[in-house]
Amino acid sequence: MENLDLIDWRMVGFAALWIAGLAVILSALGFAIYHATAQGRRFREEISRPGFAAAINLGLMTFCLGQLGASQAWWETTLWIALAASFGGYVLAALGRLRLEKSL
Repeated sequence: MENLDLIDWRMVGFAALWIAGLAVILSALGFAIYHATAQGRRFREEISRPGFAAAINLGLMTFCLGQLGASQAWWETTLWIALAASFGGYVLAALGRLRLEKSL
């Protein structure tokens, strides 16, 4: 148990974030393909729906946060923060559209 300090737990956490982000993106895309096929719609039309857009942008935001931990230069950190914030804004916008759709 004395070798636990050899593992950089911070990097493990950030690696888990970007892997989870990619998993969310892939599962959302796979489900969108299935749903588009089942409903007889085009794939592009399906992923533009608010639920899928929110899931994909959430995955992209999580990926950016995971990459933030691996960045070393100040400009890399700034870039990953800006990208994560922009994808977070897209998530909020998609959730707002989804809420508006549900209320109609």
